[in-house]
Amino acid sequence: MRKVLAALTVITAALVVAPAPPATSAGSDRAERVTTQTHRLGTLDGIRQSVVNLINNRRRNRGCNNLSRNDALDQAAQTHTRKMANRNRLSHELPGEPSLGVRVRRAGYDWTLVAENVAAGYGTPAAVVRGWMNSSGHRRNILNCRYRHIGVGYAVSQRGTPYWTAVFGRR
Repeated sequence: MRKVLAALTVITAALVVAPAPPATSAGSDRAERVTTQTHRLGTLDGIRQSVVNLINNRRRNRGCNNLSRNDALDQAAQTHTRKMANRNRLSHELPGEPSLGVRVRRAGYDWTLVAENVAAGYGTPAAVVRGWMNSSGHRRNILNCRYRHIGVGYAVSQRGTPYWTAVFGRR
């Protein structure tokens, strides 16, 4: 039954979110071909901010401070999300990719605490945050009051599947 529901979620999300058109990349990594162009949900920045607002609402309800967006964490999250979308694979560490901690440091964020939530198939910011809150490990990251910063990634695969990443950090 779970597999059927997961498949229906992916199919529904594919109908709601139009795939981003492929773009060429100057880099050698084929994974950068998914673009960040605007579509039905709005701009990438607007999508990111919606996720952050929803997460911060949940955190405030638990007595945590708001997370602040961080450019380096946004970059780390977006790069990873594009790679997942281009490979049509949900993973915290894709084959040949460095660990989360290394990716975040390379993006320019010198962390003392870091975590990541990933998801695929959710068509809106509200849906992905709801999905994360229904998962104990993801919910723990969202409600961990020790985190201070957040970065969000969003990309749609050529098959139309939306991919999401939230990176939580503290310096």
